[in-house]
Amino acid sequence: MMITNAVLLNIGQKFLKSTLTAPRNLLTGPLGLKGPVENIRDLFAGSLMVFAMFVSFALASESQINNTTSPFNPGTNPPYPYHSNPYSYESLANRNFEGVTLNILVHEKPNMGEPVERHARQFEQLTGAKLILHHVPFGELYPRVLWGLRNHWYDIIFFGSLWLPDTAPYLLPMPDKMLNSAQHKDIIPYHQQIAIWEGKVLQVPIDGDRHFFQYRLDVFQDSKLKALYQQRFGIPLLVPRTWKEVNQVASFFHGKTLVSGEQINGLVEITKKDDLMFSNYIKRAAPYAKHPAVKGGFYFDLETMEPLINTPGFVEALKDFTESQHFYPPGGNEFGLADVNQSFGKGSSVFTDSWDDSFIYAMEKNSPIHNKVSALISPGSREVWNRKTQQWDYFPAINYAPYIAWGWTSAVASSTAYPEASFDFLGFFGNTRNHNSDLLIGRFGVNPFRNSDLNTDFWIKGADWKPEITRAYIATFEQQKAIKNRVFDLRIISAGLYMKALSIGVKRALMGKSSAQQALDDVAHKWRKLNETIGIEKQRRAYRNVVRLEDSIQ
Repeated sequence: MMITNAVLLNIGQKFLKSTLTAPRNLLTGPLGLKGPVENIRDLFAGSLMVFAMFVSFALASESQINNTTSPFNPGTNPPYPYHSNPYSYESLANRNFEGVTLNILVHEKPNMGEPVERHARQFEQLTGAKLILHHVPFGELYPRVLWGLRNHWYDIIFFGSLWLPDTAPYLLPMPDKMLNSAQHKDIIPYHQQIAIWEGKVLQVPIDGDRHFFQYRLDVFQDSKLKALYQQRFGIPLLVPRTWKEVNQVASFFHGKTLVSGEQINGLVEITKKDDLMFSNYIKRAAPYAKHPAVKGGFYFDLETMEPLINTPGFVEALKDFTESQHFYPPGGNEFGLADVNQSFGKGSSVFTDSWDDSFIYAMEKNSPIHNKVSALISPGSREVWNRKTQQWDYFPAINYAPYIAWGWTSAVASSTAYPEASFDFLGFFGNTRNHNSDLLIGRFGVNPFRNSDLNTDFWIKGADWKPEITRAYIATFEQQKAIKNRVFDLRIISAGLYMKALSIGVKRALMGKSSAQQALDDVAHKWRKLNETIGIEKQRRAYRNVVRLEDSIQ
C-alpha cells in the first residue's frame, strides 16, 4: 500500500508530539518502532530530523506490521482496493482520536485475544486513541459480557454470537459506512444473517466458525499401517466417514509408532468443561439427532418447547464421545481449544474435528505436518433417530448434519461515548491486510467468513499449501453450504446457562459419574426449569429464529 505524503505528515506530527511529551520509559512507537524515549528526546527533541527519520522508518515499518509479523504477504490483488476501504491503514492514519479511551472485553490470549491486542496497538499508533483490553477465560466471558453491558463497563465486546438475544438491548446497530463498505459486502451471506437480530445488524462479523473433520494424510499413505489394518479388520484402511468409524480407526492408530519414530495418538478434541466442550458435543450429536425429514427443532420441539437433549440420538452420541477418550493423548480428557490446536497442529494426533484453527495451525510453514493433512466435512451416521416415529432410521448413504458454530463476533455498546472510534476499530480489525494476515495464524482463532477467503490462490500462493489440500479444504465450505440438514448454535435468552448445564451433564458422563442417559435426563430437567423461569413463550419466539435456519427456511 502506498503511503501518501499527507498520511506521513499526519502520522509524523503525532509521532513528534508523542516523542516530546512521552514519559521516561520504553516507547512503542508508531507502526511498531521501539526505542528508549530518553535517547530520542536527547538526540532529536526540537529537530526536524525526528520527522525525517520517522518517514524513512514508516515506509519500512508499514510492511513490518502487515507482513513480517505474520507468515503471509497479502500481495497486490485484494478483492477490493485498499485505498477505497474506510478502515485501511491509510484511511485510519487520517483519523484523529487523541483523548479517546476505549475499553474492550475480549477472550484471553491467544485465541482472539492475541489478534485483538495486536491490532489495538496498531490502531493506537495510527489514530492516537487509547485502547484498554480486558482479557478473560471463556468460562467467565458470558457473565462478564452481561454485567459489563448492563453497567457500562465496555465500549466494545468480542463475544459468542449465540449470546445475541441477551446482548441485543445493549448494542448499537452497524452504521451505514460499515454496511456499505466493500469488506462487509464480501461477507458470506449466512454470516451476514447471523449478525441480524429483529431486523437490525447488531454484530460486526470478524470470524466464520464451523466444525469440520481434519486428519493426518500421511499416515493413510503408510503401506505398513495399511497392511496391518487390513489384517486386523479385514477391510481397507480408509478415512472414516461416520463417528463409529472414527472410533474404530482411532483405536487402530493409537499408540502406533510411525516410520519417523514418533508415537501417534488416535484423536484429540475439546473435553474441558468450561472451554467450548458443549460445541464439540453438539457437533457429535448432530448426525444422530438431526433427521433430514423431521422439522421443527433440534434442541427443543418448537411446538411444546420440550427439550430433546435426552432423546436417543443425543444419548448415542454421548456414548461415542465417552468411548473416544481411550484414544486421546496424555491429559486429553481435560483439553481446551488451545490444547487441541497445539496437539493436532504439531502432529501428535491423527484426527480432530474442530474449528479451522487447528487445521491452519497444522498447515503453518513451520509445522512438522505442513502439507501432510487434509479435510472433510464432519462425520455422519447411518442410523438417525426419528422423533416423529420414535424409531431409528437407517441411511445407506450416511446422514450428514454440519455444525455451523456461530462463534466469535463483536459489537459496540450503546452506552459508549465514542461510537465512531469504536466502529472504526472493529472495521480496522477486519480490514483486508489484517484479516489476511490473521487467517494464517492458527492460534489466533480468526477463520474464513468472506467470499474472498475461499479463493484457492490465497492459500496456495500466500501460504504455500499444496493445491490438492487446498481444494479439499475449500470443498468443506461448499459441501456444508450444499447440505440443507444443518445444525446451528442454540441462540435463545440466557443461552449461556443452557450450555453450562449441558457441559456439566456431558462431563459427568465422560468421567463415569453418570450414564449417558442419566446425564442427559438431568440436563433436560434443568432446561425445562430454565424455560419455565424465563418464559416458555419468550423462548419459543427466540428459538423460532434458529429453527428457520435449521429447517433451511432462511
